[in-house]
Amino acid sequence: MRKKEWIVTGVLLLALCLPVFGNGTGEATDGTESIKLGFFCPLTGGTAQAGQAALNGAQMAVEEVNERGGVLGRQIKIIAYDDKSSPEEAVKVATKLVQVDKVDAIFGSLHSGNILAAADVIENSKTVLVSGGTSPTWLQQGYRYLFRSIANNTYTAIQLAKFAQNRGYSRIALFTSNDEYGVTGGKSFVKASEGMGFSYVADESFTHGDRDFTGQFAKIIGTNPDAIVIWGLGDDLGFVAKQLRQFGYAGPVLGCESWANPEALQSGGNALEDVYFASQYLTYSDPNDAEDPAMKSFLTGYIDEFGSAPMSDNAFRAYDGVHLIVKAMKDGNCTRGEELRESFNNIDGYVGLAGTFSYKGKQGEGIETQRIYTVRNGKYVEVK
Repeated sequence: MRKKEWIVTGVLLLALCLPVFGNGTGEATDGTESIKLGFFCPLTGGTAQAGQAALNGAQMAVEEVNERGGVLGRQIKIIAYDDKSSPEEAVKVATKLVQVDKVDAIFGSLHSGNILAAADVIENSKTVLVSGGTSPTWLQQGYRYLFRSIANNTYTAIQLAKFAQNRGYSRIALFTSNDEYGVTGGKSFVKASEGMGFSYVADESFTHGDRDFTGQFAKIIGTNPDAIVIWGLGDDLGFVAKQLRQFGYAGPVLGCESWANPEALQSGGNALEDVYFASQYLTYSDPNDAEDPAMKSFLTGYIDEFGSAPMSDNAFRAYDGVHLIVKAMKDGNCTRGEELRESFNNIDGYVGLAGTFSYKGKQGEGIETQRIYTVRNGKYVEVK
């Protein structure tokens, strides 16, 4: 693969695919119009690293497809926008993608609240959108053109609740971000634990970007919980864990896949010891640490292309998402609209980085598998 520079102008970031036969303008050198793949994620602000990782993963998938001849004889071009982690901005860029750029399909966003905000725009345009957002909510509204490239956090919550029960934890405190992601994650855990005999002794929240949790932690620790469920974005979690340990809490923390974000480990350090989280994969810094050959190959190519390992597992989500879109296009001999949606719904048994995807009869959901991980001596390890 070839290293590239990203072109940024205002809120627009064009990741121009320069394929084997392409000229970077949306047309191949033989005059064939490229397939337009829309993309929107946070590329500035607190979650920019996660958004950039997703864009890099999408770019890798597109390059692989283009270097193998493209899709149905056509190359793919990515048109990417920064949604600034804002639902309002997500609506704006989604509208531009479908009405002005007239893209064939979309990957985006990382934030479930942004997907929910833009869903009507996507649905009304009959544009297939695949997302790495994990909140179950946006696929429970009856939308027909939305799909997910990772398990939703209902399955995360189920795995965590079973883990807590097996460990004998009964007094549980909740500490969640007060956005779509955190709120639905906390509710999913409570629902998953019904009948397990848990007692919820505290329920506190925080705003993404906060760095002072004094009041909430005073209340939580005062209830003497057996474990604390912490659900939020990766760029917050290291600071949350560090301050929690400084307040004297040395017990277990249970959480979502965001704890796998290297940024959480980097900012939290030893405070992440005894944190247990459910995830489909880890973000490895060394490809040789990956047991799965496909993951090892992806990481080797990623480091070769971008100079370092992914800063977020969103790179994996986007990579799988783009390849799933491509598969639907090839299987259905189509590139957009109702035909592409129907083809996507028929994907069954596709193996990606996250595992085996099957979408038949699942209303946009394609995978359920999860593993439990923790941190030992500064490294992520699977809990057997």
